Amino acid sequence: MSVIIKFVQKAKWLLPAIAILFLVNACKKENLSSPVVTGLRAISPAPNDSTLTQVVPGQIVVIKGNNLNGLQQVLFDGYQASVNTALNTNGTIVITVPSGILFTSLSSDVANTIKVITNHGETVYKFAVVPPPPVITSISNEFAHGGDTITITGSYLYTVQSVTFPGDNTVSSGFVSDSTGVSLQVVVPNGITPGDADSLAVITEGGTGKAAFNNTYGMIADFEWGDPHFGWQYWGGIMGSDATKFPDGWGNYIEINPPGPINGNDQGWYANNRAVMIASSPWEGVNIGDPPGNYALKFQMYVLVPWTAGSLEAVIAGNFSYMAAYAPWQQTSNGRFLTKGWITVTIPLSSFTNSNGNPASTVSTLTDGQPGNTVQIMLYNNGTTPIQSFDAAFDNVRIVKIK
Repeated sequence: MSVIIKFVQKAKWLLPAIAILFLVNACKKENLSSPVVTGLRAISPAPNDSTLTQVVPGQIVVIKGNNLNGLQQVLFDGYQASVNTALNTNGTIVITVPSGILFTSLSSDVANTIKVITNHGETVYKFAVVPPPPVITSISNEFAHGGDTITITGSYLYTVQSVTFPGDNTVSSGFVSDSTGVSLQVVVPNGITPGDADSLAVITEGGTGKAAFNNTYGMIADFEWGDPHFGWQYWGGIMGSDATKFPDGWGNYIEINPPGPINGNDQGWYANNRAVMIASSPWEGVNIGDPPGNYALKFQMYVLVPWTAGSLEAVIAGNFSYMAAYAPWQQTSNGRFLTKGWITVTIPLSSFTNSNGNPASTVSTLTDGQPGNTVQIMLYNNGTTPIQSFDAAFDNVRIVKIK
């Protein structure tokens, strides 16, 4: 009986202590009921670890705040980021902005927001989440005329504000951007002037991307009589200038138009109008000691009839040990390739490979050690299916820097 009395007496003293303990824990839970975000900073060392005013997909950032323990999710513009709790503290979250944000499909309630969810609450922080500057990898026709519609291909080509062409001609409306940002269509304005390597600019909310447009630097053959870059070797294809057959061109062109079908396994490129032969000339701005991947062979092409077999094979300096093939019909769903006007074809010099599929180590290997050399673009039929017909024009052949 005395033991029970003593236990009860001790319990009277313990109850206030237990109550205080519960009260303290309750206060702690109440203090952690809502995470708080106070800002973002860069993760890189000083002087770049400053406060940020905007972020882009793929960027690693530090979210600053309070009560950030128990982190479960972080969403940027409604897109969930990968959470690594080992990198987080009660006051900071180290996290990478998701790379797959589709800015053209964001609703107004999630655009420019960062949502932090913990096991004891959540918060939404208004903050600018913008796409990176656009990247331009190709232009469907780099020598398009005013009124022509071109397609610009690359990445982050959305939230477009304007497109500027040579001569400070700016288009601020009417363009069509793919929802994933990989392409952009725009009508070329009238009055464009000669350009350079950065003469076309796409301006978006995320920044500016630039590319060459109407740029003749690196030209090795324009086929114009009396021009320093005339470039034709006077044989192979057919010199022509019929603007009714190949409209919207730039004067003379070379046409590959064999008089009849080309049987399978026929590599006789030297007969029946089957080649564009470019004379030897120095290549502007090319360092022959560079890797071939730094440069590309470019030309304008207009395919008049469906191309369904064979390939264009290119060689430099007559060196058939290194060849580059171009057969776009192989990448179409119906096995037919036809252009609706002139297009720009780009063949990186790294595509010139030997029989083992290996590129040359330097440009010098392709040019026979010279600062430039001849170029041949030839119609082959390496397959068994006959080429029933082929009719295409070529112009503005050039060697340009791409890296």
